[in-house]
Amino acid sequence: MQLLLFLILFPLITALFMLAVRRDSDRNWIVKLSALAIGAVTVILLVTQFDKGTLYYGFNAEPVNLLMFVLEMVITVIILGFAIKFRNYLVIALTLVETALIIWFESAATPAVAVKSPLFIDQFSIVMALIVGIIGSLICVYSLGYMRHFYQHHTGIPDRTNTFFIFMFVFISAMFGLVFSNSLIWVFFFWEVTTLCSFLLIGITKTEEATKNAFTALWMNLLGGIAFAAAIVYLTYQPAGMLGLDQILVSGKVLVLIPAALIGFAGLTKAAQMPFSSWLVGAMVAPTPVSALLHSSTMVKAGVYILVRFAPVFHGTVIGYTLAFVGAFTFLIASGIAISQSNAKRVLAYSTIANLGLIVACAG
Repeated sequence: MQLLLFLILFPLITALFMLAVRRDSDRNWIVKLSALAIGAVTVILLVTQFDKGTLYYGFNAEPVNLLMFVLEMVITVIILGFAIKFRNYLVIALTLVETALIIWFESAATPAVAVKSPLFIDQFSIVMALIVGIIGSLICVYSLGYMRHFYQHHTGIPDRTNTFFIFMFVFISAMFGLVFSNSLIWVFFFWEVTTLCSFLLIGITKTEEATKNAFTALWMNLLGGIAFAAAIVYLTYQPAGMLGLDQILVSGKVLVLIPAALIGFAGLTKAAQMPFSSWLVGAMVAPTPVSALLHSSTMVKAGVYILVRFAPVFHGTVIGYTLAFVGAFTFLIASGIAISQSNAKRVLAYSTIANLGLIVACAG
């Protein structure tokens, strides 16, 4: 469990260190050493745990659940602040709906629905951790040189390099938390953190186009967040333990088909499947490392991760066939669009969406 906690908390600690960094040389060393540590620990995790099957780690998670609820309210305030500032009434409405569902869950939840083993590890989560830890860390190291030249060529944009790296490492921390969480409450919390960070990273330059595209990504992912929150509320009224992934996946399709469908919808929005693919294309307006992180180790992979994780529930159902159709349709259309593009970033965006569609089709 120590390795899991390290991977979840260490990137967050790195992000906090960035708050105090003033010199480029200090930032370079912190990013490089942090990336090395994260990459090394993910490899150690692979070597020591891959052949041990599924392991669950139990402890009293109530204080952590309370902290997550407080942080979710902080995320709500941040999003509402931006939405009010830019008069985006759609985001305001969606945020309020999602917040109402979260508060409903907190008021309805009883000790009976507490998850005894909130953390777990299996081969699938280790593979995901390798993607996040190795590719994500390499992107952070690459960003050191890229962002220096970026601001040299965009002199009219304020230098927010420290803020950029804070969001990047919080992003990585959230992804580790998402893939190692057995508690659906924890999965949802980290899911929302990736949504917030993607919004802030896409709009990092604060240009009109970047801000517009950041809000597009935000409202589309908020739709998924509402569906995810609704699934948790639904499961709250199910038998004890139904908020644990281990219990949900073996409980029988009849009990969990509705919440699985809601979570499947959330997965489609996060994985940028049609008709929600435009947010990922719009994200290409951000600096290249942001696009790389969104495409490779966060956000979109969170969407396909949750769909593949719920594949046993979808198997042989109308929902499963629907997901397969959406994925196949997205694969076909996005592939056609990709080969017709001349802009390299748009080629990458649509080819990514197409490959994600193929994974979704398999999951369905």
